[in-house]
Amino acid sequence: MIANLGDSLRSNHGFFSRGEALDSGETDRTLAIAMREGLIVRLRRGMYTSADLYNASDDAGKHLLHARAALAAQQGVVALTGPSAAALHGFALYKEDLTTVHLVRLDRGRSHHAAKINHHVVTQDIEDDLGLYGGVLAINPARAVWEVACRSSLESGVVTADSALHQDPGVREALEELQQRFAYFPGSRRGRLAIKLADPRSETPGESVTRVQFYRYGIPMPELQYRVIDRHGLLVGIADFYWEEHRHLGEFDGMVKYPRLLRPGETVSDCVIREKKREDAMRAELRGMTRFIWPEVMPDRARRTMADLTQALDQSYRLYVQGRTIIAS
Repeated sequence: MIANLGDSLRSNHGFFSRGEALDSGETDRTLAIAMREGLIVRLRRGMYTSADLYNASDDAGKHLLHARAALAAQQGVVALTGPSAAALHGFALYKEDLTTVHLVRLDRGRSHHAAKINHHVVTQDIEDDLGLYGGVLAINPARAVWEVACRSSLESGVVTADSALHQDPGVREALEELQQRFAYFPGSRRGRLAIKLADPRSETPGESVTRVQFYRYGIPMPELQYRVIDRHGLLVGIADFYWEEHRHLGEFDGMVKYPRLLRPGETVSDCVIREKKREDAMRAELRGMTRFIWPEVMPDRARRTMADLTQALDQSYRLYVQGRTIIAS
C-alpha cells in the first residue's frame, strides 16, 4: 500500500488523503486493514501517514504531520501560528500541548477550538508576517517566537526564544520590532520578559529552564558556555554556566545530553565517564560546581535547588577569597 502512495507522501511532506488512497486503487476496507496491521496511522478524519514515518518522528515531527494534515483539511485560507509555526521553523518547544494544532484564520472564520485544532482569528496586522516555509503557509520565525512567549509560560517562552536565537541571532532585531508593534498584545508583558532573558548561547531546553529559575529566585545570571582553560593554556572543557565572582561552575545534566555528545564508536557509558572526567578537571581549575537535572528545576523543587545553589556559590566565594589571602600572605 505505502509503495503505491509514495508520490503522495512526498508531495504532501508525509501524509496522504483518503481520496488519494482511493485514486491509487485502495478502498476503505484496505485502509482499515492497513491501520489494524499497523502500517498506517490516522492523523485526522480522511488523512493518514506511514506508520514507519510517524514512529520515527520525535514529538515535534509528529505534531507537524498532524499540522500539515489539518491545513490540508481546512476550507478557507489558514496558516500555522504559535507553537505549530515554531515547530515548523525547527525551534525547541517546552510544555506545549502538541496534540493541538494552532491555525490563524485569514478568512472570516471565527475563533474556536475543534477536532484538536485551535483556530485563532487575526486581531492585528499579520500580512507582513506570513510566508511559505517548505510549502506551508505560516507566520515568520520572529512572530512564532513572540506568540509562544506571550501565550505560554515564561519557561516555554525562553526555551523557544533561546532556540530561535541560537539558530539565527538576527531574529533578535525582528523580535525588538514586534515588541514595539504589539505592545498591548495579550501576554505581551510576559513575552517581553522572555525575550529579555533569551540568550543565543543557550544550547538545550534544560539550560533555558534552569536560567529562568535563576531569574525567579534572584540568582545572579552566569556567563554561558564558559571555556575553562588550565594553567598551561589548554582547554579543559566548556561549562554551561559560570559565576565569575564566585569562581563557580554549573552544568545541566539532561539525559538527552549524552547521546548528543557521543563520539563515533562510543557507548553512552563511555560518554558519561568521559564527561565526569571533564567535570573533575574543570573543578580542579576552579572552586566548585553544581549540576542540575530536570526534577530539580521543576516548580515543586526549584526553590530548594536554588537555595542549595546560593549556599554553594557562597562557599565557593569564601574558598576563593581564602585562597587569595593565603597566596598574598
